[in-house]
Amino acid sequence: MLINGSETNTLISEIVGRLRNKQTNPADFRISLKRIGNYLAYESAKFLETVVLPVETPFGTSNFRKIKKNTVIITILRAALPMSEGVLEVLPEAKVGVISASRGKQLKEDGRDFRIDCTYTSIPYLEDKIAIVVDPMLASGSTLLFTLQQIKEQKPLKIIVLCAIASRFGTERLLREFPEATIIAGAIDEELNKKGYIVPGLGDAGDRAFNT
Repeated sequence: MLINGSETNTLISEIVGRLRNKQTNPADFRISLKRIGNYLAYESAKFLETVVLPVETPFGTSNFRKIKKNTVIITILRAALPMSEGVLEVLPEAKVGVISASRGKQLKEDGRDFRIDCTYTSIPYLEDKIAIVVDPMLASGSTLLFTLQQIKEQKPLKIIVLCAIASRFGTERLLREFPEATIIAGAIDEELNKKGYIVPGLGDAGDRAFNT
């Protein structure tokens, strides 16, 4: 399943505009990543498991739905750190895992595939859990394919991917390999250039967030 947040939520579209703007300074860029993490987490809540609990009001009893404590947020270092903070604000009882996975050698001249270098992984046990993977950019899909392959081995109940910007190619590639996944993107762009960058995109999210 693929959801384009900008098509249904004006607030998401506005935040995406701030992230795209080349004049946005690193501090404001990090704040905007955190904010879009908030909004995309709200969208993801539609797919989380809930329980019905009672609550006493001043005049009687009512019921409410509460998200189960079976959610794990997986942050792809480093660019996803501010965005994951926003997701965790909305889902404060979730467990958190991290994976340091980054692009290595370009394997195809058209920018459609890369070797992935992974230097560190720490992910809670995922069986019977809902994995929410956070990565600002879904470009060629190589990093997320690598990550989801590691995750699927643990047999999670669901896999949800949150990204600020996704390419059409990357989403289609990911869903071919993992049709059971749900991708929630702030916006979806049609072009992927020969270096594997999304166009118009927003540039390199990690470099812009951390002023490098």
